[in-house]
Amino acid sequence: MLDIRSLSKKFGSGARAFHALKSIDITIEEGEFFTLLGPSGCGKTTLLRLIAGFEQPSGGQLVLDGKDIAMIPPNHRPVNTVFQSYALFPHMTVAQNVAFGLEARGTNPAEIAPRVDEILEIVQMAHLRDRKSSQMSGGQQQRVALARALAPRPRILLLDEPLSALDLKLRKQMQVELKRLQRELGLTFIFVTHDQDEALTMSDRIAVMEGGTLQQVASPRALYDHPANRFVAEFIGEANFLPGTIVDDKLILAGCPPAPLPRDTKGGGPVTIMIRPEQVVVGAAAEKAITLDGRIEALVFSGTDTHVSLRLQNGGTLSLRAPNTSHAATPLTEGQSLTVSLPIDALRVLPEETADAA
Repeated sequence: MLDIRSLSKKFGSGARAFHALKSIDITIEEGEFFTLLGPSGCGKTTLLRLIAGFEQPSGGQLVLDGKDIAMIPPNHRPVNTVFQSYALFPHMTVAQNVAFGLEARGTNPAEIAPRVDEILEIVQMAHLRDRKSSQMSGGQQQRVALARALAPRPRILLLDEPLSALDLKLRKQMQVELKRLQRELGLTFIFVTHDQDEALTMSDRIAVMEGGTLQQVASPRALYDHPANRFVAEFIGEANFLPGTIVDDKLILAGCPPAPLPRDTKGGGPVTIMIRPEQVVVGAAAEKAITLDGRIEALVFSGTDTHVSLRLQNGGTLSLRAPNTSHAATPLTEGQSLTVSLPIDALRVLPEETADAA
């Protein structure tokens, strides 16, 4: 549906120019919930503004349905935006706020009222149609902002961190609500966030960005299980990183006998090994695992499990999660010696250039 081809954006000129985006290539499918994820300053909001038409690219193309829209004014694009601040008119009622966008686009007056009624039903705000937006909660205001953006029937809805101003409980509720709306309407959503959990919960695919470049584009599961590099692995969830070496098709960690290579591992020499904390097994494994010994440095209770920080005998550190169940063995204690296993199939070997950079 939307092809982003070699898109770049530069602010300023000469030696002081700042390259906010550097040759971005993404294809976004129709009806997809697509998320741009990354830390502040990575370029995700700049990319969203280019799609919306609020900025013009320094190079590249934005091809929507086969037509380059990069230089088309924002009000002539089949795209609408929900802003972080919502940007509602406080003196207007809910219905008036939703109607405003239709009026501004020159919609036939006879079509406006039925369309407002329809979209307010969809976002479950019809019962508050005559209330002013200034008299509403944050979650209600967000629904009104959604309704206003959806009313003109855009091909693509852009959402610029629309949940960041909500408290945790309401944010979780609105995540479910946004995903429900997206599926029911069959619209393409392009969502910007710096919240990893939010991206993993809602997205069909995620583009991880850093320094104006794309690090990886994949499904949430693929990003988590098969990160392309150390930055993605660290940014998507928690991860352990251990230095290792590949010699003669064997993996060697400090203080451990040679172990089989994880699947699809090629090459040799120094590497960085990644494993998620929940994949570390307490106790010695029977086979196909690397066994490590250490001493517990810290324990943090977090409800369903306890986060364990383990100081390894080889000098490294390892984080793991021990489930809190009524059937658990003797509770862990700080200072306790502990043996853990790293299943070979759970290990990921990161690219050599990333390992060197680390």
